[in-house]
Amino acid sequence: MNTNIFFLLGCPCSGKTTVGKMLASKYDMLYFSGDDKRFDYYKKANPAIHKFMTMDTSNFWDWSLEDMIAWERGVIREQTPMVLEDLIKLSEQHKYVLFEGMLDMDYLSKAVPKEQIVFLTVSRKLCEKVFFDRFDHSNMVDMIMREEGVSDVEKSRRIQIRRQAAIDAFYLDGNDYGIQSFSRTNMTHPSEMLEKVEGYFKLYVNED
Repeated sequence: MNTNIFFLLGCPCSGKTTVGKMLASKYDMLYFSGDDKRFDYYKKANPAIHKFMTMDTSNFWDWSLEDMIAWERGVIREQTPMVLEDLIKLSEQHKYVLFEGMLDMDYLSKAVPKEQIVFLTVSRKLCEKVFFDRFDHSNMVDMIMREEGVSDVEKSRRIQIRRQAAIDAFYLDGNDYGIQSFSRTNMTHPSEMLEKVEGYFKLYVNED
């Protein structure tokens, strides 16, 4: 793995997007958002090898919570090798490349040196509290609430189960994979997290 690629992963609502954009701006990194690129990989999916990305989700709301979690994780697992391939190509064109989002932890921890990965965490309670404060997450609520022919009770159930599935799928501990983790609270300023992350990556050594 090229040494100019850095990975900022984390639990939902852990602050990785905020810190990632600050880091990329400060060090003139190419910023690669896993969330923003996710649907690009769906278009490249091969049914023969990408079971989850090509799965029929038309009856998604009839799935069990366990099936939703398995699908969330499965999509990320299938996309991880594709993402790494693209990052390697981009790293040959840019001084630094920063990936921000989620990847398959088992795969990543074996394919990438640990000093190039940081995992951000947040308490489960705070994660659940602020989950729908994010723009992309609040869009989930808007889409569900606009559905016709669905009762208010069912809409409420869908909102809650969607949040639970998304959190349960990726509420992990980087330490379990030997990856450096930093935790934030609702009192932690993003600049504090930025300082920890850039310090771990030793980016200050390379500052012009």
